[in-house]
Amino acid sequence: MKRFSAVVLAAGASRRFGQDDKLRAEFDGKPFLGHVLDCLATLELGEVLVVARKPLPDVPHIVNLRPEAGMGHSLALGVAALKPCDAAFIVLADMPLIVPALYREMADALPGYDIVVPVHNGQNGHPVLFSSVCFDDLRQLTGDQGGRALLRSGHYRVRYIEAGGFILADIDTPEDLTRLKTS
Repeated sequence: MKRFSAVVLAAGASRRFGQDDKLRAEFDGKPFLGHVLDCLATLELGEVLVVARKPLPDVPHIVNLRPEAGMGHSLALGVAALKPCDAAFIVLADMPLIVPALYREMADALPGYDIVVPVHNGQNGHPVLFSSVCFDDLRQLTGDQGGRALLRSGHYRVRYIEAGGFILADIDTPEDLTRLKTS
């Protein structure tokens, strides 16, 4: 049986959202990060680790002391800090609509592949599942590209699975939040 973990990326500056800590903004009566962590808690994961800009009480996390270095840097820090596992979901903290069934479907799709990516209308979404064969390259990431370079490298077997539009629904602006609440 494979051991899965998750790295939740939560160290962004929230500049487009217009408040210092958008993860405290609420959707359906709960902060974004709370939705993400509650969803992950329903799965049998070995570890869930949040990469944050500052300490988070009562949440397993590491602090990214250089968040301005980009999402790739946060992802590299998170993967480097994980306990041994066979694969890790890379999760964005500002996507409260991801459902447990998607994680399960992705885990079921992993055998025979190195990376599993959900797709909606031809557009890649999140979370993304990376097997441990990708971890060395993930630990080397910098900048804002995240794991996209690994998908395009041709070095890994990538499986794309169809999913609902919620895989594209990250909240970057107050307008995104309003649109999500009314849809």
